[in-house]
Amino acid sequence: MSTIVCAISGQAALEPVFSPKTKHVYEKGLIEKQIESSGKCPVTKEELTKDDLVDIKSNKSVRPRPATATSIPGMLTLLQSEWDALMSETFELKSQLDTSRKQLSHALYQHDAACRVIARLIRERDMVKAQNQQLQEQLSNSAPLPNGAVREEAETGITPEILQKMKELADSLSKTRKQKHFPDLNPLADIKKFKCVGTHPIHKSTEPGILCVDVHKTEGNRVVTGGVDAQVVLFDAEKGSLVQKLTGHAKKVTSVSLHATKEIIVSGSQDSTAKVWTCTGPDWTAAYTCAHTVKKHQAEVSEISIHPLGDYFLTCALDNSWAMHDLNVGRCVKHLRGLETSYPCMKWHPDGMILAAGTQGNAVDVWDIKEQKVVATLLGHQGSVEALTFSGNGYCLATGSKDGTVKLWDLRKPLNIQTLQLESPVNAVAFDATGQYLSVGADTVQIYNFASKASMAEAVTLKDHGDSVMGVCFSQHARSLATVSMDRTLKIYR
Repeated sequence: MSTIVCAISGQAALEPVFSPKTKHVYEKGLIEKQIESSGKCPVTKEELTKDDLVDIKSNKSVRPRPATATSIPGMLTLLQSEWDALMSETFELKSQLDTSRKQLSHALYQHDAACRVIARLIRERDMVKAQNQQLQEQLSNSAPLPNGAVREEAETGITPEILQKMKELADSLSKTRKQKHFPDLNPLADIKKFKCVGTHPIHKSTEPGILCVDVHKTEGNRVVTGGVDAQVVLFDAEKGSLVQKLTGHAKKVTSVSLHATKEIIVSGSQDSTAKVWTCTGPDWTAAYTCAHTVKKHQAEVSEISIHPLGDYFLTCALDNSWAMHDLNVGRCVKHLRGLETSYPCMKWHPDGMILAAGTQGNAVDVWDIKEQKVVATLLGHQGSVEALTFSGNGYCLATGSKDGTVKLWDLRKPLNIQTLQLESPVNAVAFDATGQYLSVGADTVQIYNFASKASMAEAVTLKDHGDSVMGVCFSQHARSLATVSMDRTLKIYR
């Protein structure tokens, strides 16, 4: 098909029109401008209007070739011109890319340097705050009190009044021990279908690892964790959001516990202290502040446990001692020092009249709170006992050890009724509130259930964590399970 050339410009017409009056073809835009200005055809000088023009149909998708492209030399010239323009544009783009890369590299370097400086300043600020708080407490402790008043830190001892309250609570709780039917308990079939529904790296990445976890006894969305980064983190499992980070400890947080009826969190740390955090608002998501700091120990506080009364809590430490404290005022009630061994773990019995402690010497000591002495020693482990938990009815005790075993003890006899063998050291064990299910944290998370009165069987193994599992805890009715690991994540299973 030949090219349609405009009679005015001599170039190929993009929008050609034909005039029957003048017998010429024009570029539509050019002839319309001529008609508007003079009303005549610039070629024939005849009178011409827009009505005299007829559109010529042409292929819009293929532009007509210019006259220079109608010969081989012309086409070579066009190709050379296009190539030169392309090379010039490519060079400019490469220059701009190189400049952008240099600018980006410089910006990233500045950002990294700024982050390092900010992190260092934050650490220094936190250290100064901790030192300032310690100095204030030391000054307040060293100041003399008028009229010979006794300091708040002075031990009062476990008085007959305290023992009476504990006994009354134990008597009332023991009446519910024989309950065997729990209609709201999550069935075994659903436990076997547990899957990870949330993975939350809520602690610092610079100091990875979460060492402990606790879930509220009645509100399963409340979760608290303690990490290697010395922070206590309060988390809303239902919304999957962080509520608050509590800072104040100088070293790793080794144990945390949520109060069952009050908006209180208790934490223990490698810095030899325990802290009581209280909520400042009516809702549990409001800000928390440190109400009391316990400084009775000379080494790492390894475990925190709140008494069923809710007014007292115990701390055990690696300085061969354990202590009982008043939760409301932060006062030490009784501190037992100079024990034969240190206790990596310690828990109140559900009735609150005895407590069990795992030793570094492979045994489990059962203490009577009234006499404040060991009334039974459970032997059988071949390694340090790192974790223990009581069943809800108080009859069974589960202990986990570095020897890779979990032992079940019948406290009424007392006898070892079953030994569960794992492939790695056990870091955490936890019964659900009914005592039907037992979760174990080691390299993986394993859940067992009572297949008979004295025998547990494995229900499910959860292998989602990428490092050692350090803490496990069921929610009410075993509807969910919270686990924490050295991989810096909190995982929620349902």
